[in-house]
Amino acid sequence: MADTIVFTRGVPPTEAFPTDELAQCFDAALRADTAVVLQYGQQPGYPALRRQLAEEYGVAEKEVLIGNGSLQLQDLVAAYLVRPGATVLTEQPSYDRAIGTFRRRGAKTIGIPIEPDGIDIARLEAEVQRQVPAFLYLVPDFQNPAGATLSLEKRRAVVDLAVRYGFWVIEDVPYRKLRYQGEDLPLLRSIDPSRIITMSSFSKLLSPGIRVGFMLAPAELIAAVTRTGEDTYLSPVLPTQAAVAEYIRRGWLQPNIEKLKALYRPRWQAMVSATRQHLAGAQIFAPDGGFFVSVMLPEGANYAGLVARAKDIGLVLTPGQAFFADADQGELPDGERFVRLPFCAVTPAQIDEGVRRLASLL
Repeated sequence: MADTIVFTRGVPPTEAFPTDELAQCFDAALRADTAVVLQYGQQPGYPALRRQLAEEYGVAEKEVLIGNGSLQLQDLVAAYLVRPGATVLTEQPSYDRAIGTFRRRGAKTIGIPIEPDGIDIARLEAEVQRQVPAFLYLVPDFQNPAGATLSLEKRRAVVDLAVRYGFWVIEDVPYRKLRYQGEDLPLLRSIDPSRIITMSSFSKLLSPGIRVGFMLAPAELIAAVTRTGEDTYLSPVLPTQAAVAEYIRRGWLQPNIEKLKALYRPRWQAMVSATRQHLAGAQIFAPDGGFFVSVMLPEGANYAGLVARAKDIGLVLTPGQAFFADADQGELPDGERFVRLPFCAVTPAQIDEGVRRLASLL
């Protein structure tokens, strides 16, 4: 059999890790601040990193909470905000692990259809009018899994709805700094921060294994979620947070981001080109950045049992249905037609061959 090509998780390749630089930062952080870094405590996160993030985003330190990746923070926010009978709204499709997290906390998780420029605002407002959600979860930049980016007009509309109806919005932005073309759009919090919880992490910029994520929100919500976290895990993982702070202090983060964009841009271009060339008739979401291109296969395509059939020819795919929450109207979309194609951990040659194999099954 030909070599297996893996189009599943959105992970960085090993060559993306700044291993030597991180080793220096861990050593420096442990030796320079041993009494803090190797001890219990500092529940909202390592102070130096909180200060750096507060300065970058123009917020007070009390509006910053650092945790073990953004998914843990989503879980803590859900634990605090979700009450019996509550709904959480997501894009449709959305990040499968977020959907699972919100459901485990007891929320009915409803997906609002996504368009090329982001969530369908009319459908969102109609659902909010039926029941104000505990929160809305969005990935506005290079969305996981679809790849779409929320337009400026829709960013303003989402913020307006949140303020008028009084619900929270999580804007999860782990891919935002990995833009390969075009201009950045403003964070939702820069439009009006009063109902916005901004989340991100260093998983895509440094390493997923260090598990350092953060959230920005009004101080009262940060304090409440911090208490929930302390009751859950007692103390944050300070050595990794301190190493990230040292990495930033040395001025290494932005140069590393530029290296990542240089590494990923050819792979992004290869995936966009391959899907357009080999998957005629499919709806293709081609982002300006991030980790994923996605396709919605034509209704007439032979997509039944696609994941299993792909494995037989050395192509590993993620089942599409997991990315879909409950339907807001009518029947649940057929997730078997949806295919997420991560490109960062595969070479351009593997990308072209993998998409060719996918096309051969349809």
